[in-house]
Amino acid sequence: MKQSHWEMALCFSFLLFFILIIKAHGFSSRCPCEPDYKCVLNNCVLNVDCPTVKKQGNGPPKFCKDAFDPNRRPPSKLESWFTEDIFNDLFPKANLGWGANKCFPYNYKAFIIAARYFPEFGTESPTNGFTARENYRRDLAAFFAHAIQETGENDASLYSNMDVEQAHACFYRGGFYNWFEGGPGSSFLPPNSSGYSPTDGDKCNPAGRYCSTNAELDHFYPCSNEQEGNYYKGCYFGRGAIQLSYNFNYGQFQQWLHSQNIIVDLLKNPNLLMTKVDPPLAILGSVWFYMTPQPPKPAMHDIIMDTVPGNWESGPVNREAGYFGPIFGPTSLIINNECSGEDQSEPGGPGESRRIKAFKWFCDYFGVPTGDEELLSCKNMPKKFGDFSNFLSFQPDWSSTWKEKPCSCAPAQYGGMIPYFQPGYYPERYVRLNEQNRRRCVQSNYLLMEIIKMNLETKSCISTGCFKMAISFGCTIHDNLNNEHYLFFASQQLVILP
Repeated sequence: MKQSHWEMALCFSFLLFFILIIKAHGFSSRCPCEPDYKCVLNNCVLNVDCPTVKKQGNGPPKFCKDAFDPNRRPPSKLESWFTEDIFNDLFPKANLGWGANKCFPYNYKAFIIAARYFPEFGTESPTNGFTARENYRRDLAAFFAHAIQETGENDASLYSNMDVEQAHACFYRGGFYNWFEGGPGSSFLPPNSSGYSPTDGDKCNPAGRYCSTNAELDHFYPCSNEQEGNYYKGCYFGRGAIQLSYNFNYGQFQQWLHSQNIIVDLLKNPNLLMTKVDPPLAILGSVWFYMTPQPPKPAMHDIIMDTVPGNWESGPVNREAGYFGPIFGPTSLIINNECSGEDQSEPGGPGESRRIKAFKWFCDYFGVPTGDEELLSCKNMPKKFGDFSNFLSFQPDWSSTWKEKPCSCAPAQYGGMIPYFQPGYYPERYVRLNEQNRRRCVQSNYLLMEIIKMNLETKSCISTGCFKMAISFGCTIHDNLNNEHYLFFASQQLVILP
């Protein structure tokens, strides 16, 4: 049937409108694809049959509890474009070669539950020179690149039997393979623990303790010294997608979980990171680490996004060298202090080289740019984060400790357990935590005398009559400067009163 002129004009208008919408979102499809390629997210990726992966252990159990979010967080916008099919295509070797499975730590549901707790993850679109589509995908590419280095299968033999492009497609689909550091059969585990079950990480030899200790750490994030024979229960070696390690990271993640009404004792039972399912923590702990700044380090997410001015500030020296804006290089400095650059060979060695090559591959898979080649490494970054002269933590205000009044706290230019987020260097959502953190520090002035090197004889601000009385019975201290009351008990419990 012949169309009228007005019908043809209407069709043309709709087509033009659709094209304009596509362009406005910075989106163009590369599909349909040539032979040997398949269309993923409107991008053509190599369709390759990878060699059969070696599966470790007996595989997942037939029955298990489903991953569940007790807080029932709403869906993330990430779920509208990053689907379970894409997750499974990227990680067919997950969980020791068995693939994504609801009865093992790494699966799509565990991933999206983690994403729901950080709604900016894979969904932010700042004005940073990249389109919304590019920002979303570069964020995930960065996270997945670090997972390849930390827990990937990393089978270099693939490059002996396949051409480079095919080998890339199989090598970089090896993420989320391992659970435990040094896996699949970690040397930290007892000889009778193969490492092929998530519960095998429950005990370790002394080398796997990863327990950092000093007076301050022992108060805030104490290691468990519980033993079973010659093995320890307090084992803080790397676990999860990007290998959460050391008691201070387990402790800070636990503290964040408590703020989300998820009560779990990871310092006493660190292997819950791999076995807990309500919510599952193996991926959530890694997303938390990726999304959370720890002064002097910004969050990896904030670097790759450069969301707004002040989300990460590299300083004038680094800016002059080009290290600013939404770049990948400094993220390797944050996760493991690796700045050795990219190897020329394929697949190259571990460390920063692998992170860079993986980031390139994931960006290619998602059809987005990597950014400036020179800034994919932190090798030439002249000033590292630890060299900045910023305020990093709340500490006792030593300038006023001699005064006959309750102790106060102030930002200090050295690290500590209570972070200070300097305005202009961190996102506003973290800067807003400063007052809460200051109050926590004030508590420590009274509760942690041995930690902050105060005592009743030398520091008058805590040797007031009220404090001395508190040794015998409770009392209330009023901080006139900040108009706060502190109720101090003989049991050394302190509560900030309204």
